[in-house]
Amino acid sequence: MVGGDVESIQLANATNTDEYAQNFNQYNDIRLAYSIARGYTGRTTNIAILDAGLDSWHGSAVAAIASGPIAPNATVTSYKIAYNMDFIPYSEIGDTIASASDANIYNASWSVPMRATELHSRQQLINLTDENFVNQLSNAVERDAIFVWAAGNDSSSQSSALSALPVVMPELHGHFINVVAWDSETQSLADYSNACGITSDWCITAPGTNLDTGKSIATGTSFAAPIVSAALAVIREAFPYMQASEITELLFETARDLGTPGVDAIYGHGMLDLERATRPVGAPLVPLENGTWQTLQPARVSGVIAHNIKNANPQFAYFDKYGRAFNTDISNIISVKNPGQGFHRLRAPDDINIAKFGNIKMGLTETDLELGDSFMDTAGPDWFGFIGMSNEFDIGRVTLSQNARVTFGTPRITKNSLINNFSNIYTASLGVDATIGNWTFGISVPDTIVGGEMNLRLPIGRANNGAIIYNNYTIDMRGRPSIEYSISYKSITASFVDNPYGTDEFFILTRGRIAF
Repeated sequence: MVGGDVESIQLANATNTDEYAQNFNQYNDIRLAYSIARGYTGRTTNIAILDAGLDSWHGSAVAAIASGPIAPNATVTSYKIAYNMDFIPYSEIGDTIASASDANIYNASWSVPMRATELHSRQQLINLTDENFVNQLSNAVERDAIFVWAAGNDSSSQSSALSALPVVMPELHGHFINVVAWDSETQSLADYSNACGITSDWCITAPGTNLDTGKSIATGTSFAAPIVSAALAVIREAFPYMQASEITELLFETARDLGTPGVDAIYGHGMLDLERATRPVGAPLVPLENGTWQTLQPARVSGVIAHNIKNANPQFAYFDKYGRAFNTDISNIISVKNPGQGFHRLRAPDDINIAKFGNIKMGLTETDLELGDSFMDTAGPDWFGFIGMSNEFDIGRVTLSQNARVTFGTPRITKNSLINNFSNIYTASLGVDATIGNWTFGISVPDTIVGGEMNLRLPIGRANNGAIIYNNYTIDMRGRPSIEYSISYKSITASFVDNPYGTDEFFILTRGRIAF
C-alpha cells in the first residue's frame, strides 16, 4: 500500500511546522511529508552551491531552499562564482569545482542564452568554456558526484546549453539532472521555465514558483534546482550504499508522470516524488548467503515454529530492485501452516518397525512438524527415529489402551532457505483410548516438539559499503501441544483437534478393505 508504513498522525506532524507551511503547496507537490515522516533529513551529504554567494540575494535564496525542510541536516556550502551576476572565468569555475572535492552534489542554478540543441561536441564545449572546467566536471564524476542544473527561464521549448552537457560528455550520464520549474498554483510548467527538450532523458520537474525562503519570495528554475539537490541528499542518507547512477535512475523512475504518458520533452520524467523515492520499488527480494535472490513471499511454517519465531521478533530486512534494504516485522510475512492431523494420517506411510521388545517398539516414522516454504524452506517431511510403548488393560467390559512415543532426528533444509540449521529435534506423543463394544473414545496429544532449536541467518540491512548484513538467531522449538478428542464407531472415526497456534481441526475418517 502506498505510504502504508506512515501513520496519518506522522504526516500531520511533518506538515504542521512553520517551515513546511512556508511552501505548503509546493512541498505537497513533491510529497515531502512522507520522507520527513520516514525520518530522512539529508544528514551526511554535502551540497555545494555554485552561485553568487551568500552576500547576494540569488545565492542566499538558493542556499536557503537547499537547506530547508527537505534536507535540514545536509551540509550546504556556498561557493562564489559570480559577482553582481558577472561570472568569473570558466577556468576558475573549474578550480572552484575542484576545491569543493568533498561535495556529493553540485547545485548550478544558472544558465546561458545558448540552447541545448546548439551544443554538438566536446571540443565546442571547451572552446565556449574552458578545458579546466570540462576536466573538473569529469573529475567530479570520478568522485561519484551529481550535478543538478537549472534549465533556464526563457520560456523556450529547449533548455540552456549547459543543461545538455551529457550530450557531449557521456561520462555525465547518471551524474547529471536538468530541472524545469513547476507552478503549483496553475499545476503546469511555469510560464517562464524552459522545457526539457532534448534533455528529457535526464530531466525532472520540481516546484519553482513563489517559494518562500524566509526572507523573500523566489521564482525561477534556479529555485527548483535546489529542491532536487535536497531530495538527492535525502536518498543518499537513506541509502548510503547507492551509487550516483543508481540514485539518479531511482529519482527518474519514481517521478510522477506529467503531460504526455512516459518521458516527454516538456516535463522529462515528471514530478519529483519523495514518497515513491523512499519506498520499495519493484518486487521485494530476499538475499541468500549463496549469492542468489528469491522473491519475498509469505512463508508458511508449522504452528509452533511460526509462533516461536514471531515471539522472538528477530530483525529482518528485504530488498527492492535497487538493492535497497527495508526493515519489516517478520510477523507480517510468516503464516501458520497447520500440521493437518487428518490429512497427515491419510497420506503418511506406515511406520518402519525395526525392533520390538514386548510392548516396546523402535523404528522410523515420518514427521512434518518442521515443514516450511518460501524463505523458510525445508526439505521435509523427514524420517525420525522413534521409541514407543503401548499397554492395554481390561476393566470389565471396558478396554483401556495407552500409547506413548518419543521421536528424534535432525530436519533437512534446502539451499534456498534462511534456516541455517536445526539441532536434534525431539518430539513426544501420548494417547489414551477407552473401548466399549464397537465404540472407542480417546484423548491424545499428537507429536509435539519437546526439545531442539532452529538457527536462522536473516538479512537485516546493508553496510555503507553495500555489503549485506546478516544476523544469527536461535529459535527454541518447544511449544504447547495440541489436544485431540476422538470418537469411533467400528471403522468410522470423528476427531476434533485443538491447535494452540493454528486453526482447529475437525475431520472424519473411515477405513475399509477391498479384496479381489
